[in-house]
Order: sequence, then structure tokens, then C-alpha cells
Amino acid sequence: MVEEIQKFTKLTFIIHFIIGIIFSALFWLPDITLPLLGIVLTLDTRTLSLSVGALFTGLTIGCLLGIFAKTWKEVRIVVITGIIYLFLLPVTSIICFSAYDPMMAIMMIVQTVIILALYVLSFLQQEDKLKPILK
Repeated sequence: MVEEIQKFTKLTFIIHFIIGIIFSALFWLPDITLPLLGIVLTLDTRTLSLSVGALFTGLTIGCLLGIFAKTWKEVRIVVITGIIYLFLLPVTSIICFSAYDPMMAIMMIVQTVIILALYVLSFLQQEDKLKPILK
């Protein structure tokens, strides 16, 4: 296991942090976002949107902490949690978002698969299962 955090892992955290900020903001603003997605704004949909916003914010802060961490030990659990979350997210995207806007579901799945691949590659190289991608 490599003790220092490799550049590719830091880059993964930076990419996920940027995307996380965007999606956090979108879900924290249901009055604007939900009508754009064709979702009727009700107390239930507002509550769900804010809950998803809280989830994205928590994961985004985990990425921010990963950016500033010094050792792999400090962020290993964040990467494992990210992998599990990103593995399950496309399932909910297919089930939920496709009922409203198929384009939103496709966009969510594509970005999720890309970030998931980055996390898996980061994990494998940090655990010495894969050669470093960036020197």
C-alpha cells in the first residue's frame, strides 16, 4: 500500500469536488431546479431534493478533505464510501430520473460511471494493485 496520496487520487478528489458543488447547489435550490427537470414542486419533492442536496454536500466535503489530506490512510475510507455510493447511484438514476427526464438520467449515469471509474482506479493504484497513472 502506498502511504502518500498519489496525484491521480488528488485529481479524482478535485474532479468529484467540482461536480459535487454543482449538484449540491442544484439540489439545494429545488424552487429553480425541480421545474427545470419537469418535476412538480410539492412539499414532498422539495424535502427529497433538500435531502439529496445534503447527501451531495456531505460527499463533496469528504472530497475537499481528501484534497487536503497528506496520507492514503486519511482518505481510504472516503474512497471506499465513494465507490459504494457511486456504484449504487446509477440504479436510482435509472429508476427515478428516467420517469421525469430521460436526458437527466443519462447525464447522471454517464458522470457517475466516469467518477466511479476514477475512484476505482485511484483505489487500485493506492493499494499497489495498479501502476501509478500520473507520475
